[in-house]
Amino acid sequence: MSNDNSEYYKAPRASRASRTVTLKSTFSSRGFLWNHTSLRWAGYESTLERDFLTILNVRSDVKLWQEQPEPVTYVDDQGKRRKHTFDVSVHLFNGVTVACDVKPQKRLVRSGIEEVHRLIRRQHPDYADKFLIRTDRHISRVLVRNAELFLRARTLRDEESIEELRQHLISMHGVYRLASLVALLNDQAAGFNAVLNLIDSRELKPITRGSINDNIELEICKAV
Repeated sequence: MSNDNSEYYKAPRASRASRTVTLKSTFSSRGFLWNHTSLRWAGYESTLERDFLTILNVRSDVKLWQEQPEPVTYVDDQGKRRKHTFDVSVHLFNGVTVACDVKPQKRLVRSGIEEVHRLIRRQHPDYADKFLIRTDRHISRVLVRNAELFLRARTLRDEESIEELRQHLISMHGVYRLASLVALLNDQAAGFNAVLNLIDSRELKPITRGSINDNIELEICKAV
């Protein structure tokens, strides 16, 4: 299997974050990942933040996201001017902008981030359409693992395998287990990735929630 498309690999450009991520830390896991919406490197300062960005990379409603955008200045309840840098600014295809912060649930109250959002929302109502805080209660391992599988399938995308699977689906209707669709191709690895690619393009629709695995049920969409 090979991918001869000249667009198969695009070298990521430098991050546009407003501050540089310091990789050396004894308190958190830090690093960089590829922002698939801007084709740039994106820095993260915790495992939870990395997981959230991974999920954003596969969301079909996300047009663009930017980690650590320019800081916003606000005045706290004591009259002191302060600056806050959101973890990520998300731009949706419907035009909505969402300012997001990521915090562990156990540190949510102590961090005071909810109060910061309240003040910025009141003082800068045009900064974003929505202000969102996400914790480990929202960022589940299932969502992260599924996102990682979709990103891997995108990287290994093989048009011949995808088209072969599409040809099989033309004469098929209804709901099938993922494993039964994978088995339509001789190469099981290529079949698995092709199924994920068609889920990604909404040609197959999961009707059961949870982890992507052999037993998940998929509906063949009418567009196929």
